[in-house]
Amino acid sequence: MRTKSFLSVVLFFLVVAGTRSLQAQARETDRDVAPETTSRLSKDYVAPFGVALAPPIYMVNFLLLYLTNPETASYMPGYRVALPQEVYKCLVENPDGCPYAEMAPFFAEQAADTGEGRNQKTFWPESCRTRPKFENLAPSEDRRADQINEPLGRKNADQLAKLLGIKPDMILTNEEYKCLIGAPPRNQDQEIIYACSIDLTNSKGNTDIPLSSWGLYQNSNGDVRSDCAPQAPCLEFNNLFAGPLEKIAKQCGFANKLARLVVETPFLQFVAQGHRCQQAWMPTSCIVEAPCARKGGQSNDKCGPSLLP
Repeated sequence: MRTKSFLSVVLFFLVVAGTRSLQAQARETDRDVAPETTSRLSKDYVAPFGVALAPPIYMVNFLLLYLTNPETASYMPGYRVALPQEVYKCLVENPDGCPYAEMAPFFAEQAADTGEGRNQKTFWPESCRTRPKFENLAPSEDRRADQINEPLGRKNADQLAKLLGIKPDMILTNEEYKCLIGAPPRNQDQEIIYACSIDLTNSKGNTDIPLSSWGLYQNSNGDVRSDCAPQAPCLEFNNLFAGPLEKIAKQCGFANKLARLVVETPFLQFVAQGHRCQQAWMPTSCIVEAPCARKGGQSNDKCGPSLLP
């Protein structure tokens, strides 16, 4: 797999900080989350999205990626795309992954579709919401085939970083970056960081098989999986944050920059809300079911009946 990405201190260090404190933080920020009016949502049809695309989780990952390397962050997905229903069904039945070769025709068919399904609006469930002003900064739904797996882009990444409170002097230097990511042969912790960074930035121009807009990645066996599927690199990263990452930050001289990220951005708010989202959907293949708008809500390649019990 060809890739230009080398780093991300990335997905889901959400479970590490302690469930009780995160739940409390989530409750404090709930008052700022504007729930959708129930009458606007379909009770019958939902669209499946990879959990990495949920706004608070996307923002946690973006903040960490941009801190370490803005160019890497620019390859995060610029748009979110609902999984083809056939792919979703396979992942629900097989959380460990589905052969890409068998799923590829469904991805291709979705890209070629020009029907009304592409214009069907969806809403994140309450478990995966954040403040409206931040939700509006997260990837929007695709409206054209060429937007599928399109990267965020450097200009948009720079604008998003500024809006979230990242300052230029918080970004790692080249030396700090190289110290963090290491060089082959990397140790086990660096390999996890490296693999996770690839999985979260597998957009067009950065990999041979782009899957970023679906919140999926391809493993070494050729299977497509959710970014937080069992034993996924980005899920394994959870075990690094409680100690190894802090040690690396101190050794590489950027511990203060990491601390500033936590204090000077909405980072902790996103962590609390993202933790709740991850916990809610991890038991179901780490795929989020987003209700479709009631108006016109019907079964199509984007919206279909819930597959959950």
